[in-house]
Amino acid sequence: MKRLLNIIVLLLTIIEVDAQLLVNTNYTAAQYVQNTLIGYGVTVSNISYTGAAAAIGKFTNGGTTNIGLYSGIILTSGNAVIAIGPNNSSSAGANVNGGSDPQLASLVSGTIYDAAALEFDFVPIADTIKFRYVFASDEYPEYANSSFNDVFGFFISGPNPAGGNYTNKNMAIVPGTLNTPVSINNINNGTSNTGPCVNCSKYVDNNGGLTIQYDGMTVVMTAWTTVIPCSTYHFKAAVGDVSDHVYDSGVFLEANSFISTAVQISAKFAVQGAWPVALEGCNDAIITAKIPKALNHSVTVHVDTMWGSATNGTDFPLIPDSILIPAGSKTGTITLHPLVDHVAEGQENFNLKFITSPCTIDTVAIKIDDYVPIITTHSADTSVCEDTAKLLVTPQFGIQPYTFDWSPSNLVNNPNSNSISTFPAQTTQYIVKVSDTTGCPALYDTINVEVNPKPSVSFLPDVFHGCEPLTVNFNDMSYPSITKWNWDFGDGSNSTVNNPSHIYNAGLYTVTLSVETDKACKGTLNVPNIINSYPSPSAAFMTVPPVTTIEAPTINFTDMSTNGTIYSWNFGDLASSNNTSTFTNPEHLYSKDGNYTVWLVLKTDKGCIDSISHEVMVIIDEINIPNIITPNGDGFNDVFFIKNIDKLESSTLIIYNRWGKKIYEADNYKNDWDGAGSADGVYYYMLSYKTYFRTDKAQGTITLMR
Repeated sequence: MKRLLNIIVLLLTIIEVDAQLLVNTNYTAAQYVQNTLIGYGVTVSNISYTGAAAAIGKFTNGGTTNIGLYSGIILTSGNAVIAIGPNNSSSAGANVNGGSDPQLASLVSGTIYDAAALEFDFVPIADTIKFRYVFASDEYPEYANSSFNDVFGFFISGPNPAGGNYTNKNMAIVPGTLNTPVSINNINNGTSNTGPCVNCSKYVDNNGGLTIQYDGMTVVMTAWTTVIPCSTYHFKAAVGDVSDHVYDSGVFLEANSFISTAVQISAKFAVQGAWPVALEGCNDAIITAKIPKALNHSVTVHVDTMWGSATNGTDFPLIPDSILIPAGSKTGTITLHPLVDHVAEGQENFNLKFITSPCTIDTVAIKIDDYVPIITTHSADTSVCEDTAKLLVTPQFGIQPYTFDWSPSNLVNNPNSNSISTFPAQTTQYIVKVSDTTGCPALYDTINVEVNPKPSVSFLPDVFHGCEPLTVNFNDMSYPSITKWNWDFGDGSNSTVNNPSHIYNAGLYTVTLSVETDKACKGTLNVPNIINSYPSPSAAFMTVPPVTTIEAPTINFTDMSTNGTIYSWNFGDLASSNNTSTFTNPEHLYSKDGNYTVWLVLKTDKGCIDSISHEVMVIIDEINIPNIITPNGDGFNDVFFIKNIDKLESSTLIIYNRWGKKIYEADNYKNDWDGAGSADGVYYYMLSYKTYFRTDKAQGTITLMR
């Protein structure tokens, strides 16, 4: 079996990658022919295409590949995009269900499939038509010399210069043969690229190639045939699979190579790069006739008509009415040399119409001008600050290339350039001479360079170091005639006043002062590490616990400060004889309950200070509830007095009589219930309360006895 019927399509989209063939299938047949294939000396019409839309495309970037053609048209028996490399498949192809083609079928035995054909009429201007191409296929090499002989052809129909007519004459002929068509079987190196050789000097093995998918291809070849100038011909390029639909073949047709060359007329000027104008006494026009290849006999190209506002023999020496191309040469010339007549005539013209083929003419138009002298634009007079000056002169008109000569030349880096650098010690006038190659008068320009002194930059801060935030006042002492200041304080801040103040955080800072004088001269002073702002300490401490009871009144203080080295504690307990400490992590025993403000003052070895305070609490957490009251007015035990209830955060007291009826309720009880309105007896109380540490309840009986 030749291959699986599964079609392998490697790429079906346009891929734009450097160093890779690019293929675009989104053009019309007319665009492929008129905008890509056709070159000089051919006019086309009646353009048509038959085949799958994807089988034809425009290729570019061929210069990065090994096909030998930069750009052009690709015509295939499947999908044009498959041509894009690398060669990573030996069976790349697309079945487009295309049919046969009668001209292709006449070249080989076997059925033609997936044929694609591009056709058009053309009229050549000379006696030869030619173009360049490469044939490539994935049938190579394993199906060489088999029935899978994919084929293509270039068929021309029209008048035969030897007599009669061409009728679908195939122009794609193996070089050195009379009529052997280019095909798989006619150009190969055997089924494994090791022979037997069939025109293998024209074959390129592409197995493992990095840029083209096809397994093999031909070298770049030229298809050509003789034609009758100015006659109409029909051309057809076709390619197709043979014996089955798969494994694509394609033919690359070089862009702009479909040509019919006759005499070409052009005009250039004696001074290279000059304006395309002949100048009186300065620039000659040279008219050239060129043929495609040198012949063993001379060729005369005749002028059909001469006309214009300039007069042959008056405005320039008499020129002949033809150009002679000598035997063995491809070109011949005549020279138009405008004469200096010192008459301001404005621009004149002179035109020559040449007969370049039996059906074409070519016209050149020469403009003749009075010489336009060189003019320049140049650097304005300038000033420098004891520094390099860069001067520029830009010429116009005249004829390039220009030459330059600066003086005094000993002061400039390159006296023969239009752009120079100079370092004058004092104010200097520079003269530049600008010439062109015409011999016309040179132009002189002058540029004055004024030299001004650079400023002397100096400043002094009022302090060089101190604790953050450190305020520094800067005093500018620069001279002469300072008008602009730009201070960089080294911490991301700037100022444009002459004597600024700045506040620094902790750190070592480099200060830069840039100044400008009234003559725009600039100077800069950079003083590294001039300001040292010492870091202030950050006082912080933690109390453990922050709240305690009078039963355990000791509180520990844990230092959490930074940068400090000297500690001064005040525990806020004025009644204590040991109210201060210099330890890092002290403890303190409080003698009674209360709220105390504790201060830590922290110092550094540079004398920088910070302080912080926290409040601590020593609380009473226990209560004492009596079980009897005697409200008889004797001042003793007259109320229901709960000891330390005023020390609680909150409380709720409810009193019930013996039948469960609530007779009293108070939030945050004030020790003021004296049983008023109630008979002697036993009562039941419920007390809910909250301390700093807990929420609790107490209940019991209270006896009321007067």
